[in-house]
Amino acid sequence: MINDQKITISTGPSRRSVYWYPQEMLWSEFVAQLATPKVTPESFAIYKSMRKNQQDDLKDVGGFVGGRLRENRRKSDKVLDRCLITLDADNIPAGGTGAVLQAVSSLGCAYVIYSTRKHEEAAPRLRIVIPLDKPCAAEEYEPIARKISSYLDMSILDQTTFDVCRLMYWPSVSVDMGSQYVYTYADNPFLSGAGILSMYEDWHSVAEWPEIPGAIKVREQRAKRQGDPLEKKGVVGAFCRIYDVPAAMDQFLPGTYAPTDIPGRYTFTDGSTVGGAILYDGGKFIYSHHATDPISGLLCNAFDLVRLHKFSDMDDGAKEGTPAAAMPSFTAMKELCVEDPQVKALVLQEKHAEAAKDFAGIELQARGNTTEWLVKLKTNKDGVALKTIDNALIIMENDPGLSGRFYHDEFANRATVVARLPWEVSEDGPYRSRGWNDSDDAGLRHYLEKMYELTGQQKILDAMALYAKKHRRNPIKEYLAPLVWDGIQRIETLLIDYFGAADTPYTRAVLKKALVAAVARIWRPGTKFDNMPILTGPQGIGKSTFFKKLGGAWFSDSLRTFEGKEACELLQGYWIIEVGELEGFNKSEMGTIKQFLSKQDDIYRAPYGRRTEALPRGCVFFGTTNEDDFLRDRTGNRRFWPVNVDSENATKSVFTDLTPDEVDQIWAEAGILYTQGEKLYLENKEAEGAKEAQEAHKNVDPRESMILDFISKPLPSDWMRRDLQARRVFWAQGMKQEGLEERIPRDRICAAEVWCECFNNDLKYLTQRDTRDINGILMGLKVCKKFKTPTRFGAPYKQQRGFEVCL
Repeated sequence: MINDQKITISTGPSRRSVYWYPQEMLWSEFVAQLATPKVTPESFAIYKSMRKNQQDDLKDVGGFVGGRLRENRRKSDKVLDRCLITLDADNIPAGGTGAVLQAVSSLGCAYVIYSTRKHEEAAPRLRIVIPLDKPCAAEEYEPIARKISSYLDMSILDQTTFDVCRLMYWPSVSVDMGSQYVYTYADNPFLSGAGILSMYEDWHSVAEWPEIPGAIKVREQRAKRQGDPLEKKGVVGAFCRIYDVPAAMDQFLPGTYAPTDIPGRYTFTDGSTVGGAILYDGGKFIYSHHATDPISGLLCNAFDLVRLHKFSDMDDGAKEGTPAAAMPSFTAMKELCVEDPQVKALVLQEKHAEAAKDFAGIELQARGNTTEWLVKLKTNKDGVALKTIDNALIIMENDPGLSGRFYHDEFANRATVVARLPWEVSEDGPYRSRGWNDSDDAGLRHYLEKMYELTGQQKILDAMALYAKKHRRNPIKEYLAPLVWDGIQRIETLLIDYFGAADTPYTRAVLKKALVAAVARIWRPGTKFDNMPILTGPQGIGKSTFFKKLGGAWFSDSLRTFEGKEACELLQGYWIIEVGELEGFNKSEMGTIKQFLSKQDDIYRAPYGRRTEALPRGCVFFGTTNEDDFLRDRTGNRRFWPVNVDSENATKSVFTDLTPDEVDQIWAEAGILYTQGEKLYLENKEAEGAKEAQEAHKNVDPRESMILDFISKPLPSDWMRRDLQARRVFWAQGMKQEGLEERIPRDRICAAEVWCECFNNDLKYLTQRDTRDINGILMGLKVCKKFKTPTRFGAPYKQQRGFEVCL
C-alpha cells in the first residue's frame, strides 16, 4: 500500500469492557484486519429471528474506537484524539450498496468499507472508515465527520454516528452470509482534517455543522418517547418541576454552560466549540453536540443533565443492560435531590397531597409555610421520610391534620383531643374535646404510614410521649387562674344557703376546707388532705347536683371501688369525686375508704407509658347518703365530716341559683383563701363539731350494749382462778349465790371472754372474724384501752391480747 502510516486506535474484547487499551498499527494492517470477518455457526435467518440482546451478543466479537482514550475509558469526555473517521450507514435503501461505494470513492481520499452483521442486499448496512493525515482533537472530530459526510447522502447515516467515542465492531457474519460480506478500500491520500475544518467560516460554531436530515425531528420524537419530565413521579419529576434545564445549569453546574446570542443554544465551556448544547421543548430537554461534554450525543432532561455531569463516572463498572434507574449515578443523583430543600419539600408535599385523598377534609396548608417544616424531615434517596422518632415528632408538631389537635392533659395524665383528627368522621356542630383512646392509636399509625410511609409502633409511641412532654396543659389551672373574686363571701354558707344545714362553726368550715383543698391539689398536687365531707339527707334535694355543678367537666360519680389499679384509673381526669350511697358500704369497706382517703399519691401507669409511677393526687372526695348511721368503723371516723342537710330550711336552690357564674365565684373565693394560707384541717369548735357529727352518724352494733353491760358488772375477788364452768355458773345464777363475797371492778377484758361468757359460745368456734368484730366493739368503748402486749386472763383463757377496763 502506497499511502500508509501508523495509526493508534483503542480496542476492547467486548462492548462491556470497562477499559480500552491503545493499539498502534499501520493503516494497511488495520485494513487487512477487516478483510476476513469472523463466522458464527447460525444461519442468517436464525440470527434475524433472535431477540436484540442475543443478536448483540453474537455480533460482539470485540471492537475499536478510532483514537486514543484518557485513562483507557470509553467516554466522550475521555477522548484524547481521533485518527479515524467512522460512519454508520444503517439506512441505505435496498440495492443501494453500489451507490454508496461510488459516493465514498468520489471523495478521493483513503477509506475502507465493510458490511455489518445485519447486512443483506435488501437492507444494506455498511461501516465507512476514513483515516486522517493527523490525529484531530476530540472537539474537532464531529465537525470534520459531519462536513465529510455532507458530500455523501447523509440520510443513510445513523443519527448517533458522530459520537466521538463511538464503538465499531470488528466484522462478523452468519455461516451462510460469507459471500455477501462487503469489503473494499482505496489506497488514496489520507484525509486532511485541517483542510476540512477550513471549509467552515467558523468550525467552532455548531450552527454551521451539517445535520442529518430529520435530526431535529428525531430528537423531538425521542423527547416524546421519554415523556414529559414534569409529569414524572417521585424525585425525578419533582426535580424537573423545580428546575428546568437552564435553572439546573445555574444551580448545580454554574459556569459549565454559557448562553450564546442564539436563543436556546449554549456552549459547553470546557470544550472548544460553541453553541453545541441545544434546548428542546421549552427547556425541558438539552442535546449536546460538544464532543467532550459528558452528555455529548444525548438528549437529557434537567435531572439527567446534572446526574451525568456530576456522577457519570460512578457508572463505569455497571453491567450492560442495567436500567438507568439502577445505575449508581441515579442513586447518587436522588440523594443530591433530597438534599435540595425545594425538591425535598415538593416530593413530600406531593406524597402528602396524594395520600390525603384518603383523609377527606384535611387542610393541606399548615398555618405557616408548609415547605419550611417538610424540609426538616430526614428522608432517604427517594424522598421518603425515614422511620425515626425525630421525624414522627416533627410531623406531630407541624402536620396540619395533627398539630394543635391534641395535647397532654397534665391533670388527667393522658392525651386530650380538642379538634377533629384525620381518621375521625366529620360531624356537624362544634367539636367536643375528648380523651385519646385506643382507636386513636391505630388511627395515628395508619395516618403516618399512609401520609409519610412512616411505620414502627414503638417509635410512634416514643414520639407521642415526647410530644406530650412538650405540649402539657392543665385545664383546671387554665380555668382557675383567670377567675377574679367579687369579694362576696359564699363558701362558708354554701351548706346553710343551699341545704338548710345548721349554722355552726363546723358546718361553715367543712366545705371551706374541702374546696380550698381542691384548689391546693391543683397548684400543689398531692397536698395532704385525707377528709371527706358527707352530706346526709333525703333524696331529691340536689346533693349530687351540687357537686356536679362545682366539678363541671371534672366531676365523677363513678368511683365504686377503692382498691387496686381500677380505683387509680377512675380518679384520672377528675377533680370533684362523689362517693354515693355510703350506707351500702360495710365496716371492712369503710376501713378501705379511710386508707384510700389518706393517700397523697396513686401508683399508676399512664396510657402511653411503660412504667408505673407515683402520681400526686389532684382530686377531693365528697360523700352523699340518705341514711344516718353510715359510719361503721368503731376505731375512729375522723376522716369523715358528716353534715345533716334538708332543703326545707334552704334559702337558695341548687337547681336554679347555683349558676355557672356563681360557681366561678365560689372557686375564685377558694383560690383567694388558698393564697391566704387557709388551713386544711379543723380546729377547736370546728373539730368538736366534727366529733359530735361523727358520733351522731355512727352505726351502733346491737351487741355493744350487751358487752358494755357485761364488763360493767363487778366480779368476785378470786375471778382469775375460776375455770370457765365456775364462771358460767356465776353468770347463770345472776351473781346471787355469792352475795356475801367481796366484789371488785373488772380491770380487763378479751374477745374470748366475751365470746364464751357474755355470748355463751364454745371457745373452739371462735373465728378470726368474730374476734375482730368483738375487738372492734371493745375498741370503740370509752372504758376500754388496748393492752400493748398479751396479758393473762385467768385459767380459762391464759394469755390473750385484750383491753384494760377503766370503770
